[in-house]
Amino acid sequence: MDDKEQKLKNYVLWLLSRQDYSRRDLTRKLQQKEATPEFTERLLDWCESHNFINEQRYCEGFVRRHLAKYHGAKRIQSEAMAKGIDRALLDKTLEEFEVDWFELAKDAYLKKFSNSGKELDQKERAKRVRYLMYRGFNYEQIDFAMQAQQ
Repeated sequence: MDDKEQKLKNYVLWLLSRQDYSRRDLTRKLQQKEATPEFTERLLDWCESHNFINEQRYCEGFVRRHLAKYHGAKRIQSEAMAKGIDRALLDKTLEEFEVDWFELAKDAYLKKFSNSGKELDQKERAKRVRYLMYRGFNYEQIDFAMQAQQ
């Protein structure tokens, strides 16, 4: 292993010591550092064999972070696809967490709008629906959440 490859390996280990990364994220970071595709594959295979990269662990952390931010299923799925997380792995992880999306929507709604008035005009209601839709909730979940305050 030459000096450049050793530096790239140290770089990847440094990144992984700070937080979990997906294989796709590390591949992109190595490409930015102008690593060869062959070396990238070898290095990432080595990292996986030592359990430094674990897609299941990465996915669980990803879902946990988004649930803590009160994001709904649609938002989590959208951002997971952008991160390159396998759809089947994501679905399995969400199933294991046994999330009550209606309660999560209600919690997100109450966190944002609990101090505001009870009477909603059409404009204010539309604003609140947009807020919850942006967070990834569907209409049934949004309706449930908005009924909670009344």
